[in-house]
Amino acid sequence: CFLRSHESGTLPLPASSAQKDSVLIGQLELYNRLWKEQDDIWQKAARKSGLPRTSYWILYTIVVTAPAPLSQADLCENWYFPRQTVNSAVKKLVSDGLVSLFTQKGSGNIKYLRLTPKGEELAAAYVAPLVQADIHSFSAFSAEERSLLLKLMQQQLTSLKEYSEQLWN
Repeated sequence: CFLRSHESGTLPLPASSAQKDSVLIGQLELYNRLWKEQDDIWQKAARKSGLPRTSYWILYTIVVTAPAPLSQADLCENWYFPRQTVNSAVKKLVSDGLVSLFTQKGSGNIKYLRLTPKGEELAAAYVAPLVQADIHSFSAFSAEERSLLLKLMQQQLTSLKEYSEQLWN
């Protein structure tokens, strides 16, 4: 295990930490594998749709936020995509006839995204069914369990962000 051996060429966790709680390390590994397995389900859907990952998530976001308007800035802010990545993906979606851009009165120069009929067809085939499956799987939990899951995930993410920001600053 790279956490216990420096010969592998990877950075080891201090021996005292690794020995202190091998159960914690195992749980963390399982958590990350489960997260990756879930992410792979979405990646498979993106591949089947023929869309790059970011484009698929853009269509997903349009579907789940509809009918609320969605801007490129919203995508960057809420999904942590780099602006250039979103801009490139949106340009491609527009050129492929899947998304159109529009402005709203009183919103200045902000352009919002909406699905075209072709985009609606693709989303109905490859996005909406997986959204429904995700809703079904999440609804297997009680409201209290969902709240606890989200609370714990947010707590872990906050801790990871705080710790990781110290690593490179």
